Amino acid sequence: MPQEHDARETPPLFTRAFVLAALASAMLNLAGFLFVHLPGFLQQLGAGEAQIGRIMAAQALGAILAWPLAGRAMDARGRPAVILAGVALFVVVVGLYLSIHSLGPRVYAVRVLDGVAAAMWYTALFTYAADLVPVQRRTEGLAIFGVSGLVSIALSAQFGDVILAYATYRELFLGALGLAVLGLTFCLPLRDVRPVPSDRVPPRSVVATAVQPNLRPIWLAAFAFFVAVAALFTFMKTFVTTTGTGSVGGFFSAYAAMAVTLRIFLGWLPDRLGARPTLGVAMSCYALGCVGLSLARTPGHVLAAGLLCGAGHGYSFPVLLSLVVARARPQERGVATAFFTTLDWVGLLIAGPVVGYAIEREGYDTAFMGLALLLAIGIVVFYGLDRGKPSL
Repeated sequence: MPQEHDARETPPLFTRAFVLAALASAMLNLAGFLFVHLPGFLQQLGAGEAQIGRIMAAQALGAILAWPLAGRAMDARGRPAVILAGVALFVVVVGLYLSIHSLGPRVYAVRVLDGVAAAMWYTALFTYAADLVPVQRRTEGLAIFGVSGLVSIALSAQFGDVILAYATYRELFLGALGLAVLGLTFCLPLRDVRPVPSDRVPPRSVVATAVQPNLRPIWLAAFAFFVAVAALFTFMKTFVTTTGTGSVGGFFSAYAAMAVTLRIFLGWLPDRLGARPTLGVAMSCYALGCVGLSLARTPGHVLAAGLLCGAGHGYSFPVLLSLVVARARPQERGVATAFFTTLDWVGLLIAGPVVGYAIEREGYDTAFMGLALLLAIGIVVFYGLDRGKPSL
């Protein structure tokens, strides 16, 4: 049974470790989200939409291959060890982007390594944050921690626009390298804070955790959400370039502004209303944003779609992760969180080539409307399979 807490208690969120981890996440996400402009670089090298999708999806392949090892290592050796190893590899990988001058095997290899590194540091940082936040403020704490990533979406898109207006993709990659190194410095002081299980039951296999019955509905909803997010992040650059509607920076600024506003000022709402009721509303907002993009004909339409998608993202991600953390066994939290974030990469692996093909065959309007339909199906399936579960 969960421990009773005095309603007047307000456990602190902003501990030293929480702030350091959030700063590390901000720097690393700033570096990572600069690569939202990578499709433009690939276009310059002669890649079409479908090939861009495949190259972007190669990152997901690396992450999927790495997740079992990363998850088990977090539970066995602690989160900071995996964070440091992943960030160190990320620094090396970002430097390798500077060596790409043509399409070929090197591009795919660098993207695969990027996925391995990201699976390690991204998953481990969020698991570390879940260890730090008080149980009764878990969704709020994860939402606020995730602000570091959302702010990075807007800033990286804008920074990329500015850099490419006055320089080249080489300077873009150098900027990402500097941010990655800065992120590494914030990770160095982190110390392990894993929860101590109340029982001594050994952790199960990674497969057993992945197929745990009360986690399955979350996986399906998360998959639909991650496919939609991956598609927008992969093809927003080429959508703007091809249609001449709006800007990458404008869309992601609106997206991040709405998500950050909700998390900072209303981050407590899912914990108050319940995670499950909040999830349906949040994913519906993201679906409406995809519909808005499919109908967008002016920069204002693109900004409105960005606000809707941002509202959806603002709650969907922390609510889904909070449900995972609440339902997973404490000694298997690393594996469960790793599997959750791996679904993000599976979404990219599928969204890149499939949505790229759909865009080439049917256009952006039909492809974005298809994403809205996928999200609607994800919501229905989640509530259909999750009947009778605790109202977390």
